[in-house]
Amino acid sequence: MANFDSQWRNISEERLEHFERMFRWNEATAHYYDGAELGEGLQIADFGCGPGHQAIEFAKRVGPKGHVHAFDINEAFLKRTMQRAHDSGLEKRISTYLLDSEKIPVPAETLDRVIVRNTLIHVPDPAANIAEFRRVLRSGGLCHMIEGDRRLMAVEPVTPEDWSALIDAAGWAWHQPMIGRKLYGLVRGAGFPEAEVRVTAVPDTEGRLLPMMQTIADYAREGSMEENRVAAFLSCLNKALADGTYMAVSPQFVVTAKA
Repeated sequence: MANFDSQWRNISEERLEHFERMFRWNEATAHYYDGAELGEGLQIADFGCGPGHQAIEFAKRVGPKGHVHAFDINEAFLKRTMQRAHDSGLEKRISTYLLDSEKIPVPAETLDRVIVRNTLIHVPDPAANIAEFRRVLRSGGLCHMIEGDRRLMAVEPVTPEDWSALIDAAGWAWHQPMIGRKLYGLVRGAGFPEAEVRVTAVPDTEGRLLPMMQTIADYAREGSMEENRVAAFLSCLNKALADGTYMAVSPQFVVTAKA
């Protein structure tokens, strides 16, 4: 089994490509960001920026007077982010920061938005991170978080029992596999005076979520699940996709808190 932190700081090329597919900007889920009220001139933190697909979209929206501050613990992700910024002609609107703790290396009350998606599932102390988000936000700024809940996913035609076994075996890879349901309580506990929560999901019948499930299968393989069971799970998904019976739903908890 891999060390938890090393799986993010030292990502294999094969897994990097999985993440590239997972983190692509998708118009089907772009509405997840509506509550962030993105606009020109904003100073935005993209916390857990991954390979930079989000950061590019945010940079387009903030315009030449705004800026995107992209944070991650993986140096390869940050290099890909800046390469994308360069290729898009947006390098002056994006800065990258390599993190080694929950501390965000910007002064207090300097940002208008902190945006986080599918990142707090991996952190050991989300309360500490959310306290940092509040510290760096200006009064009236928004912390906009989008996180899932592995236990609430539905994947057809995989049985609930098989899905639960897969999540159990892959559980070593997440500090907070059920973070979505906890977000509202965490932001209120951090002292945000206002917070809204909604739960949304876009059913996938075309394989959009397959890279994520491939990664979960890899985690289960590195955990306690036998190879034949992992292979059977992947075979079931591929067969269902081919014959038109595949459908997956991954509910997302979207919490927007105002500082």
